[in-house]
Amino acid sequence: MAQELRYVLRALARDRGFAAVVVLSLALGIGANTAIFSMVNGVLLRPLPYPDPERLVGIDQVIPKFAKIYPALPTNLGILAEWRKQLRSFEAIAAAQPSATTLTGSGVPEMLKGARVSANYFPVLGIQPRLGRSFLESEDAAGHDQVAILSDSLWRRRFRGDAGIVGRKILLNGVPHEVVGVMPAGFQVTRLAGFGGYILGSGTEIFRPLGYRNDDLKVTLGNFNYWVAARLRPGVSPARALAELNVVQAALSARIPENPDLHARVVPLADEVVGDSRKGLVLLMAAVGAVLMVLCVNLANLSLARAAGRARDTAIRAALGASRSRLLRHSLAETTVLALAGGAAGVLLACWGLAALVAAAPVDLPRLSEVTLDARVLWFALALSLGTGVLFGILPALRGAALSPYETLKSGSHTTTEGKRGARIRNGLVGLEVGLSVVLLVTAGLLLSSFVRLTGVNKGFDVQRVIAMDVQLGSPRYADAGARSSLYQRVLEKARALPGVQSAAMISALPLKGETWIDVLGTEHDPRPLLERPSTNVRFSSPGYFQTLHITLSEGRDFDESDRGRRVAILSYGLSQKLWPGRSPIGRKVDNGSDSPMEVVGVTPDLRSTSLNHDPVNMMYIPYWQNPQRSGSFLVRTAMDPGGLPKALRETVWSVDGDVPVPEVRTLEQVMDESVAGRRFQMMLVLLFAGAALALAAFGTYGVVSYAVMRRRAEMGIRMALGAGRGRLLRMILRQGMMPVFAGLVVGAAAALAMGRYVASLLFEVSPRDPVAFAAAAVVLVGVAAAACLVPARRATRVNPVEALRFE
Repeated sequence: MAQELRYVLRALARDRGFAAVVVLSLALGIGANTAIFSMVNGVLLRPLPYPDPERLVGIDQVIPKFAKIYPALPTNLGILAEWRKQLRSFEAIAAAQPSATTLTGSGVPEMLKGARVSANYFPVLGIQPRLGRSFLESEDAAGHDQVAILSDSLWRRRFRGDAGIVGRKILLNGVPHEVVGVMPAGFQVTRLAGFGGYILGSGTEIFRPLGYRNDDLKVTLGNFNYWVAARLRPGVSPARALAELNVVQAALSARIPENPDLHARVVPLADEVVGDSRKGLVLLMAAVGAVLMVLCVNLANLSLARAAGRARDTAIRAALGASRSRLLRHSLAETTVLALAGGAAGVLLACWGLAALVAAAPVDLPRLSEVTLDARVLWFALALSLGTGVLFGILPALRGAALSPYETLKSGSHTTTEGKRGARIRNGLVGLEVGLSVVLLVTAGLLLSSFVRLTGVNKGFDVQRVIAMDVQLGSPRYADAGARSSLYQRVLEKARALPGVQSAAMISALPLKGETWIDVLGTEHDPRPLLERPSTNVRFSSPGYFQTLHITLSEGRDFDESDRGRRVAILSYGLSQKLWPGRSPIGRKVDNGSDSPMEVVGVTPDLRSTSLNHDPVNMMYIPYWQNPQRSGSFLVRTAMDPGGLPKALRETVWSVDGDVPVPEVRTLEQVMDESVAGRRFQMMLVLLFAGAALALAAFGTYGVVSYAVMRRRAEMGIRMALGAGRGRLLRMILRQGMMPVFAGLVVGAAAALAMGRYVASLLFEVSPRDPVAFAAAAVVLVGVAAAACLVPARRATRVNPVEALRFE
């Protein structure tokens, strides 16, 4: 083996150009695959960073009548308490919900991403604070919950890593809280899927106990605000736990007046965390793998051409006694050395590429902080390198080992021109890489068309020149609804007076940020059972909200200051027709189970107000003063570029109350970009991989046709000496060069059709069999391949018959 290795290194040193091309090509291909696999490994394959992660599950509620709209629902504390009492399959059950928190008293007021968690949340996950302790069970009750645990990042950023922070008081929402612990570095709260996406995850910096009251422990239908993580007892399967859970759910349904027929869903916590990200990452892995396959085909063709040029050398070795196994081993040793060198360079490229991928990835991609080049990724890179070396080296190795020394060394044999068998192998490889390129091009075309349609869909509102500013009123002085309403009113008045401001409004949740407040709505004295009434998203807004977003009401009017003291509402058109089919809702009253019905004063068009990629949902708007929320967003439309307004808006809020935190001010265009960041990330990478595959297919076609022309140089001379015109030769070479391209096109189109079922869920208003995407891929590929064939074909027509037929 050592002798073989020395021979291989000497041979590659003599053929430095070939070696450099192969190593560089493999470095790019293996590096890209390694970087993407690192993301797949960190998000999908690596176990959750907790002890015995296979025993961790998420528990969701299922209400059959709502299952089409909301397949999974969170729970309330009353049902959670019953689960803890009655279930024996679980070692412990914990709950969590998001809770933005205001930190004051130590620098600029700051709104922190926080979570309310049950006292056993960290023990269920198997994590202990690095400093201090976890919450006590008694601290879950209201009045005893003025304690907090800090994340490592907050501890270092705001408190400079002071180990004496444990036991000290900090002001959270204007109330002193004792810091009882600091979480370990790298700990990220488990991401759990909510109505509008992920509600918990990276960036959570402050944890507080649940703070429940006795009334919260009643078993009711509603207040589904808590996502549940549980740890199974050793030896208990999820199926067994689900069976027991559904028995308890049936008993709880009987205790609820509406009898909602509660069911449950038990899902491995790793699957709950990953959510919808799985399909997109698998698609990216398949795409980059296809590029590497195309690269291997190209290198196989290149190696075949090189092996043909070294046929006489191989024949001499065989004639001198080298066995076929020795020749085969030598050839594979050469490609393996090249592949390992390319793999090593690819790992270095992957280190840089992974950092770029993580920076470009959408912020809501789960477990992004766990994406690293670990041992599993390095083993993957090694296996990929070895496999690649065998893959592109096996055909040339078998071909060289099968050569007949006598035929190869015989002067004037058929090898003076191109042999049919070698041409068929190379053409087959071209067809394979064209087929793979077609699949990638069609997929990229579908994703591109989908993204264009998504960003161009009629939202029903205008996002240009609109600034969004979030606020959080956590201080005790805003415990009174009147105080919250007064602050919102004063800030709106000051914002409308700023130079360049056309209009300003307030809304409890920004557009495109998902579904938040879900309620069930009926008509006044509605006889239907609660669960048969339509569900709706609820937003609390100020007068001028629809004007600020350029939304024209279908009927009626906007809210007005004269509506203070009256119970009024504005409905979306679809919701109004579900309540009063074919009739105008203006002046009629709706009932959401509150103190008194609300009069409908306006109707909006059906807007894509919660998400661009879902149909408009039912919406009900209520004046903010009827139920002022502790958090909300101000929207300001400007007559000019809004770039200089954020500072003035912050100062406007602080002029009313200097302790109100104001996070980063964004434009609505940025909010819209964030909502489609995941799709953009997938589309850009698949487009990049498809472009690389197209370029490789073009180079492969060019290389095969060029090699065929070179090997058939004598044949071309004979044809021209016998009277063949240049046009006829050109057409013949183009026809023969394009035949494998068309064959690969047909096979690739069939494969793309089969793959359509998988990518269908990633598309928006585009069929996976979209003829435009298939036609565009075919036109681009045929055009590029024809151009690649044309260059060597034209070169062949310039062959001098005398030079071509000159006897060597």
